[in-house]
Amino acid sequence: MLVKKLVNRISCILAAVAVLAFAAPNPSAAQETPIVLKGLTPWVMSYYWSEPFAMFQKMVNKRFKGKVLVSYLGSNEVVPTFEQFEALRNGVIDVALVAASYYTGQVPEASALLYSKVSPSELRKNGYYDLMREVHLEKGGVIYLANVSGGVGKAFRMFTNEKLDKPDFTGLKFRVTPVYIELVKALGGTPIVMPPSEIYTALERGVVDGYGWSYGGIEDFGWEEVTKYVIDHPFYTANISIAINADVWNKLPQDVRDGLEEVAIELEAKAEKWMDNYIAKEDILLRGLGVEFIKFSPAEGEKFVRTAYEEGWKAYTAKHPEFAAKIRPLSGE
Repeated sequence: MLVKKLVNRISCILAAVAVLAFAAPNPSAAQETPIVLKGLTPWVMSYYWSEPFAMFQKMVNKRFKGKVLVSYLGSNEVVPTFEQFEALRNGVIDVALVAASYYTGQVPEASALLYSKVSPSELRKNGYYDLMREVHLEKGGVIYLANVSGGVGKAFRMFTNEKLDKPDFTGLKFRVTPVYIELVKALGGTPIVMPPSEIYTALERGVVDGYGWSYGGIEDFGWEEVTKYVIDHPFYTANISIAINADVWNKLPQDVRDGLEEVAIELEAKAEKWMDNYIAKEDILLRGLGVEFIKFSPAEGEKFVRTAYEEGWKAYTAKHPEFAAKIRPLSGE
């Protein structure tokens, strides 16, 4: 029933796109019917983690010169965020920007992407990429095409309204997702799971003393108004990738598949550079918004980051011992 609803919803969108396409004169349209890959992102395109998909779309459309087109349908207004991977797997959509945190039910091993400390280009060389591609195909029915996370080791930070001089969360309550739970607990804090829509009010009323979030984007929600400090010791790597439905991939001509593989390699490097530039600008923005930066001593800062990785790997290994044994040594540990 869910898949049928998604098919109907996307069919309406594509019908509207088709009307617009045929309304405009296009002398070359009759020459060759392009291969159109329907795509989605978990977040709106203006959110910074969605930028790699915009890059992918432009690179594909430019490279194939009309032979292959990536048609962006939208984000969660088209298919709810946590249902997008299933829509991709079932062929309702063809390609998507996917975040491992959102499809742990289908490919739980993919969350290892969080703990990588090396660049995507290195991961392609040391066998890590091959393991991810294998497990995504086997369990998810998708082709893991590109790791577009960028910002290696700088995906997340902790924000707080308590000025801390060391990584001790004793007596403090932090809003979390599964990404931060083990770190908060290990530092003596109390993790509280809640959706982003409740964070502002929770901070305002003192329900929580802080929260974990991605490196950037808090101004999108106005949280800087109720946030005093950011702990300036980032950790983990974003777990975002480009994936294509396996059946769609297998039907593509070999030259198209080869071209997409080449685009993927170029995209990984481009996304990494873009994300590094964004991160540098985000610090300037936060300071301008009045958020103060907490910097622990070198020893305490190292302890904070080490704890994040140790606790993350501990929880991951308990769930996936065999896969962890293969992939952890390739992650820069």
